[in-house]
Amino acid sequence: MKWTDEGIIIAITPFSEDQARLSLLTRTNGRQSGLYRLSKRQPVLQLGDFVSATWNARLSEHLGRFQIERTDSFAPRMFNDAWRLWLLQNACGLMSALPDRHCYLIIFEELRDFVQKITIDADHAAFMHMTLFEKLILAELGFGIDLSECCVTQTREGLTFISPKTGRAVSAEAATPYIDKLLPLPAFWLGEDISTPSPAWDEILNAFHVTHYFWQKWLFDNNHTFPAVRTSIVEHCKKKQGLF
Repeated sequence: MKWTDEGIIIAITPFSEDQARLSLLTRTNGRQSGLYRLSKRQPVLQLGDFVSATWNARLSEHLGRFQIERTDSFAPRMFNDAWRLWLLQNACGLMSALPDRHCYLIIFEELRDFVQKITIDADHAAFMHMTLFEKLILAELGFGIDLSECCVTQTREGLTFISPKTGRAVSAEAATPYIDKLLPLPAFWLGEDISTPSPAWDEILNAFHVTHYFWQKWLFDNNHTFPAVRTSIVEHCKKKQGLF
């Protein structure tokens, strides 16, 4: 079996002295793994690289092997800002939640755009986009946070909270008896233009808190959780919160 597709490298792990195991999110073949031979003739691949990949195996269920042509590399552009690498590692690490070999075209396109954005965005915009990306993945996997209307009154006005049970929005009026049990709704999640007005750092922190809660509730288990850099991401937001 053989195919060629666009891909983004989402994981690289050593396999032997001259081989690495790659995991790619591809445009049409979904999340795929395979072996990649290391040599001086081959490019040194890094997390987030955009590639043209050819995968080959005798049977579709085999691990297979990759031939890789790198089309763009972004990690070297992030070395001056550790937080850019944290966001890249977090975004790629979350792809492990996707089922193998299922096409998620929207997630592929959003990951591609996100990797490009964080090389040029200021940290405020990049962290904001990270929360939106995490929310989008939830939706694409069937666990969408529904902010279209209040789940109690069906109004679209005054939405300020999210139900931790259903992931649906709750208006300020309906929330009054249950505020201590509800999650804060980041206001910038409601707007089509997320840059106006610009959310405060505490609102971005709230957004990370909400996505963390629902990823843990719906997708993760005791053996699978956020990448370790998640702690650094949250701490960066807290430090920024203290400065503004």
